[in-house]
Amino acid sequence: MIYDKFMNIREAQTFSDAVVDQIKAEQLKQGLSNYALAKKTGLSETTLSYIFRHQRHPTLYTLKIITTALKISLADAIRNIEIK
Repeated sequence: MIYDKFMNIREAQTFSDAVVDQIKAEQLKQGLSNYALAKKTGLSETTLSYIFRHQRHPTLYTLKIITTALKISLADAIRNIEIK
């Protein structure tokens, strides 16, 4: 079956959370608050808070906006995730 080669919903959410954690770690490394990151991205502090607390699963487009503001590569953030 073709679906055996893809992640199930739980694995996809775990992967997404891991990417968000990588991005949050970079935000903290840069010493940026959610307020400062919101100003850089145009996203609201509330949206960022929901994303970083894993209460919302961001789209790739939203992740790209955040990583661009942090001057990091989304590809690198994804590449550093280990799939179990």
